[in-house]
Formats: sequence, structure tokens, C-alpha cells
Amino acid sequence: MNFRRAILPAAAAGLLTTGVISVASVPRQDPPDYARFSVLTPAGPAAPEPEVFKALDRVVHARHRIGPSETIGAIAALYGTDVKALRSTNHNEFIFMRRGGHIRVHNGNGYLHEVTQDGETLNGVTSRYRRSGPDHGGLRADVVRVNRLPPSSLVSNYTFKKGDRVLLPGVYLDLDTYRIPLPYFSRISSRHGNRRHPIYKKVMFHSGIDIPMPTGTPVYPSRSGTVAFAGWMGGYGNVVDVRHSDGYTTRYGHLSKITVKAGEQVQKGRTMVGRVGSTGVSTGPHLHFEILTNTGRSVNPTAKFGRK
Repeated sequence: MNFRRAILPAAAAGLLTTGVISVASVPRQDPPDYARFSVLTPAGPAAPEPEVFKALDRVVHARHRIGPSETIGAIAALYGTDVKALRSTNHNEFIFMRRGGHIRVHNGNGYLHEVTQDGETLNGVTSRYRRSGPDHGGLRADVVRVNRLPPSSLVSNYTFKKGDRVLLPGVYLDLDTYRIPLPYFSRISSRHGNRRHPIYKKVMFHSGIDIPMPTGTPVYPSRSGTVAFAGWMGGYGNVVDVRHSDGYTTRYGHLSKITVKAGEQVQKGRTMVGRVGSTGVSTGPHLHFEILTNTGRSVNPTAKFGRK
């Protein structure tokens, strides 16, 4: 007898007894409060079978451990959802997948919102998000239907508890995250942190990353923003600084050509800010890329790609 086939129907039947369900690595505790259809319910094995997710007609979610060769597209297909939904739910574009790490997966199409404090209401949650097409009332009705909230929620303004999760169907976040500022990616020749400087021959702090590329390769903003500086900056050579909505700045150095001016609005991945070069203190054509906080402290760009 195939044990896996025998257990899946039973597991699916058990999951069908609640609304938005969490599959976690903890034993089943007190019986769930069925008056609250969206409450998190510890249940099931540590590693849920994706087939269970696909077999259910209601929202379930769990933590998924990223395998050594998995892609975000393959994970989405495995659980019966789409890439945009997983990116929105995890607030991560997954430009780089951290192998061995965990992400939140679910079997719906849309953003799985986590309630961060007691007292959030259905009206409050849905008013913060928009989707193309349906109006606010339509979204509220769909949230009630998909998450199997009590029908009275539409008139009584359902109240959530901290830790509840609710699927917002058709809602996807516009992630203002850092992208690789080049049309394609080769390698990083010098990383963020202390290093032996190739010209000064002493250990110095490297405030960004160096990406070797052919001279003339287009450089695009890693995030949308406003050009704060465009010109010559000592050892950086030709530089463009772009200021972003949260006060952070991205810096693009050693450019052979600058194609924007200070004060200009630039769009992530669309507005060319310059071309790769070797101006300033440089040993060859490459892009020096930095991320600076609103206090001027540099952070490691490789830890920010795909995130905000």
C-alpha cells in the first residue's frame, strides 16, 4: 500500500475544518475556536506535502525550506500559487534565493497579510490595499468569501487578532526593492568590507561592491528615486547618487559617461543613469555600487538585493 497516497486524503480532510490554516512544526494544541475562522491553527507535520495544498479549496499556508536547486517559480508551482503572490507575501523579490532558508508559502493567488497587532479590522486591512478593477467593497466581499469569514463580517467589521493571516485575493505588492543596476549580472570582483586595496596596497574598508563589466554597459537605478548628485567625486570618478523615498541613497561610481542631471526623477531598471567605465581610482572597467543609509552609513548591497 502506498502510505503517501493513503495519508493525503486524511490530511486534507483535517485541514478543511478551519479557515486560514497554518501548518507548523508544533503539536496540535487546544481545539481551535471555530467562531474565528482566520485564527492560526498549529497542525500537521513540519514538512507539509505540497499535494495537500493543491487538493484543498481553501487557504492554507506554511513555512517552506528552500532546497539547493529550487527557484521561486518552481516553489510557486509546487504549492498551486504564483510567483507574484509569494514575492508579495514574503516582501521579497527573491533575486537571490538563500538556500536552506525558509519562506512563507500558501495556495492562494494574492497577498497573504499578517496581522501585526490586536484590533485590526477587515475594513482597515482592505482599505490599505488596492487591486486593479474591483472597488473596495468588492475586495472586502472577496476577502470574506476566500477566507471563509462569517458573512456578518461585511456589516460588523470583523476584528482580527495579532498573528492572524488573511488572504487578499488579487492584491500584489509593488515592492520598492533593490535590483541589480545592470542589464545582466556577471560576477562580483570585490565585496563589501575590509580588503587589500588593489592600488594603495593596504587593508582598507570597501564601502560597496565592484561588478566588472565592459566599458559602455548601461547602468540603471537599483531603485526609483531622485538624482541627488551627478558629477566627479575624487576616487569614485564619474558618480551618480540617487536618493530614495526612505532617505537611502544608491551610488554608481567609475562611470565612463553620466546621462542624468541632479534633480531628475529616475525609474528603477528603466532610466539609464550612465555607462560603465574606469574613471577615478580604478584598475579596469567596472561598476562600483553602494547603498548608503539616511545617516550616511554603508550597507552590504548583496544583502539588500530583492529587499527594501
